[in-house]
Amino acid sequence: MKILIINNHTVHMKDLTNALVGHDVEVQTYLPGIEFNDHDKDLIILSGGGGEGLEINDEYEPGRLWYDDEIEFIKTTKKPVLGICMGFEVIIRAFGGSVTEIGRLIQGFKEIEVHDYAFPIIGEKNLKQYESHRWRVKPEDLPSGFKALAKSDTGVEIVRYKNLLATQFHPEKGGTLSLNQLIENHIPARALHPA
Repeated sequence: MKILIINNHTVHMKDLTNALVGHDVEVQTYLPGIEFNDHDKDLIILSGGGGEGLEINDEYEPGRLWYDDEIEFIKTTKKPVLGICMGFEVIIRAFGGSVTEIGRLIQGFKEIEVHDYAFPIIGEKNLKQYESHRWRVKPEDLPSGFKALAKSDTGVEIVRYKNLLATQFHPEKGGTLSLNQLIENHIPARALHPA
């Protein structure tokens, strides 16, 4: 599968690329004004952040958020998108949802509960996944049309909306649900197994 990783300055890039061995992967490091090279890709992955301390609310000039160009891209792409951590937050923000600061770093493996209606999509009822974030999305702050598939004690953990799937946790760091399982559950079969 051809995958474009939009690197949101993640500290987990090595884990992310290792988890995608066997796929044809291109990495573009996000900067304002970027031209996204998605034309021949089967999947877009929005990475986590943290590598340079850039947060979802940071401005790079008055009235312009650092992630505005990525937000606009997400609203218009027809490609399947998988957002991880910062990518999750960008997707929520792109469609008018709220992302709030927790006030502390959530880090380490955490218990996550999959909603009953999401079991056929996720394939597990309870997950243990790696978290590393200072922001969260509460269920009442999801954009219209978004479906929460899983939650933890800090907020929504997996969302789905049209061609978008996003996790607040880091599947590339291991856990019950791997990055490749999420891809298998999210991407149309024709892209995964071309004729």
